[in-house]
Amino acid sequence: MKWFPLLVLQAIFLVACSNHDETAVTQAAIDTYPKQTIELYVPASPGGQSDAGARVLARHISKYLDSDIVIVNQDTAGGALAFENVYRAKADGYKLLYYHQALHTSYAVGQYDYSALEMTPIGTFAGINQVFVTRADAPWDSLEELVEEARQHPYEILYGGQIGGTTHFMGEQLGQVADVDIKVLDVGGESDRMTALLGNQIDFVSTGIGNALNYIESGDFKALAVLSEERDELAPDIPTALEQGYDVQFPIIHTLYGPPNLPEEIIHKWNAAAEQLAEDEEYVQDLATTFQRHIQMDHNETLTFNQEELKKAEGIAFELFQED
Repeated sequence: MKWFPLLVLQAIFLVACSNHDETAVTQAAIDTYPKQTIELYVPASPGGQSDAGARVLARHISKYLDSDIVIVNQDTAGGALAFENVYRAKADGYKLLYYHQALHTSYAVGQYDYSALEMTPIGTFAGINQVFVTRADAPWDSLEELVEEARQHPYEILYGGQIGGTTHFMGEQLGQVADVDIKVLDVGGESDRMTALLGNQIDFVSTGIGNALNYIESGDFKALAVLSEERDELAPDIPTALEQGYDVQFPIIHTLYGPPNLPEEIIHKWNAAAEQLAEDEEYVQDLATTFQRHIQMDHNETLTFNQEELKKAEGIAFELFQED
């Protein structure tokens, strides 16, 4: 599948090279962590699903860490600035990064200089399923019908994504799995993609389950497939891509990262707090209002998860560049 930019991709912001802050973290500082406000960097603007999940996390886990947590939104250069700020930070646990698999997809296409595997994964928290949607008046009532149309008319079906982001890779993965040629257009972020679909500029997009349900209820969109192994409990009537014969699975899962060499003791404090958080009904209900669910992995599980997700992203990118 080839991609055809509709909007000019924002130039990646290159931060001047500098070494990591390698100032030693004292044992006393580790033992008393946290004793000051923690900054949670989110490589996205306020109002989206990543920002919403981060704010729910900050509100609730702060009582188990006995510390204030503030959200720092930095979407400059596709989130590269937020990544750099945490990557270069002192490994004392006061600057952390909260984001999803876009860290892997952006690295796979060369938009990030560093892999997320160079950071310290602390754990996973919020996850949300993604859905392929099309306009309510579109001629396809299933993903299978759309794929068959793409097979008969190569590059005529238009998919809207954000180049280098997870939405881009969801469309690419469908084309590769189904062995069809779908034209991928760069139409930007979530609101831009919805506008483009409503305006008949593109034929289908991927979006979070909550956003999909809102547009389905309004009568604007209809769902083609959920991109997960099983149907989403919030929308049990929407079939998965897998059950329609296309192994496209791309649920968004948010991971909390620290700088390289974050002390194990600080990681353990976060993992212990996460255990308590998982049993907190107020947190679970608060998260559910954002259409997200708690997905708990500790440091070791998250490390394995990230390795697998990066491998998947690099595989999709490899096929993409082979086609080009």
